[in-house]
Amino acid sequence: MTVNHMFTQKVAKVDRGMLASYKIANLIAKAGKPHTIGESLIMPAVAVVLSTVMNQSPQEVTSVIPLSNSSVSRRIDEMASDVENQLISKLQVNDFSLQLDESTLPDNSALLMAFVRFLDVDEICQEMLFALKLTTDTLGESIFKKLEVYFEENNIPLKNIVACATDGAAAMNRKTRVAQFPSLAVISTDLLDDDLAVYVDHLKQLHNDMDTRFSDLLQMTVPHWFVDPFIADVSEVDVTLQESLIELQNTQQLKQGSSVEDTRSCG
Repeated sequence: MTVNHMFTQKVAKVDRGMLASYKIANLIAKAGKPHTIGESLIMPAVAVVLSTVMNQSPQEVTSVIPLSNSSVSRRIDEMASDVENQLISKLQVNDFSLQLDESTLPDNSALLMAFVRFLDVDEICQEMLFALKLTTDTLGESIFKKLEVYFEENNIPLKNIVACATDGAAAMNRKTRVAQFPSLAVISTDLLDDDLAVYVDHLKQLHNDMDTRFSDLLQMTVPHWFVDPFIADVSEVDVTLQESLIELQNTQQLKQGSSVEDTRSCG
């Protein structure tokens, strides 16, 4: 065995060990386990399997698989960055829809999460774009600035956003919701989130009350001939109503009155 052959084998083994390190780090990240588990549990487990089942010396294998805490963290960061770069490169040239969600962490800090959906070749893909901390407040303007800065840094055109959805919280889209109520729009700059939440709750209660009071009307099926009896097909109407409908359609005065109303509504 030549020196070159031995060196080639050693390099190949190191490369396979590095690949195994990345794959194991990926498993640790997916399982949400501490990064120290690679060195404290996985590597000893591999050594036990090699020595007990394969009857091999584990030192030769485990020495080429770096699984220290820092190594696992670095592998995860590198893979995450690569996935993000691939996603950004697709968003730079494709239209996509955007969903924003603002959440609060246990330490009371605000977190802004962005999800995107786009067409990749012939497949609809949905991915998480980022999760960034909001260092100021959670108002719509601050959220938009955070999003704008991220898009500028990664050269993603804002015009590629064809639709945007939020979680419906008052802070996420205050301007849009207030604009629907002129009386509130006048004082929108003075509104607090708590004030807006009171209005929203009141409107929700009104909506639920209307649904309860008029549930029979909402469930009612209105026959098509009732909407415009003068042009309805008599053959499609119940036999017991056909004679009355024919008589109604032949009443010139009512027909003329209907034409006048249609003209007014169109004007």
